[in-house]
Amino acid sequence: MIRTVTGDVDAIRGRILAHEHLQIDLSAQKGPANKVGEAEIPAVVEDLRIAKEFGLAAITDLSAPFWGRDPAALRRISEASGVKVVCAAGFYWDPFPEVAEKASVEAIRDAMIAEIEIGADGTDVCCGVIKVGTAREPSEPAERLFRAAAAAALATGAPIITHTSSPGQADWHIRVLESACMDMTHVVISHMGAAKDVSHLVEVARAGVFLGIDKVSFPKGPTNIELADLVRDACDKGLERQLILSSDVARQTMLSRHGGRGYATVLRDFVPMLKERGIPAATIEMMLRDNPARMLTLAKVKVSA
Repeated sequence: MIRTVTGDVDAIRGRILAHEHLQIDLSAQKGPANKVGEAEIPAVVEDLRIAKEFGLAAITDLSAPFWGRDPAALRRISEASGVKVVCAAGFYWDPFPEVAEKASVEAIRDAMIAEIEIGADGTDVCCGVIKVGTAREPSEPAERLFRAAAAAALATGAPIITHTSSPGQADWHIRVLESACMDMTHVVISHMGAAKDVSHLVEVARAGVFLGIDKVSFPKGPTNIELADLVRDACDKGLERQLILSSDVARQTMLSRHGGRGYATVLRDFVPMLKERGIPAATIEMMLRDNPARMLTLAKVKVSA
């Protein structure tokens, strides 16, 4: 079962982008362009409809509370576009909100569980994934947040998607989540497209996690050529069942109406590059369909005696 903003579904048949933002507001840290809000909903819906023509069936919005997340708007966007949307529980880290800075692991866990099982931000829209991350250096609040996320995941079956500010943080993410007894096959370590070479992906993949190659067509960082080469090399190492592809649209200028490539870029622009590198169509569909669907499917919750 996958929990979407319009209700639970048994399965999603189609391509899935698992690391995107349909509503987000990071303007306080990064400037006014880093906001996709109510005014941009028509442009977002337009982009999703275009992506749907390339097989998009579902998308995960990884925006956090206090930083532009809008569950009610996500439901409207899903209904208008015909694309399933998964909303995220969790907290942003640059800076941490007061609840993440001061609350106990148990209090943060309970807040996440409530958003997954009851609803988020005063709505009945339930979250289907947990998003946590680290800024420049992992910190004590970050460790409490990660431990709370693992506890909430174990209680609800929800997967965890982590944000790395640099690929080197992956080891810390894995170590903390493992120590909190998280099922690592239900974890995505994001932004691993910035890894120096495929050997780092191989090392991180040993933990059983998914690897996010999730900044396709992003304005800065590795180019699409570099990302396509990395995906090819990772597939050659047998990692195709652990790769998640996405584009992390997080600002107005990335929307088609504002001159960007929009939510269709992975499917329209990047997939042909993977085919050019000899990656079989079945493998590409595994990365776009099977892997994200497997990740988003709520795990069975163990009931203690």
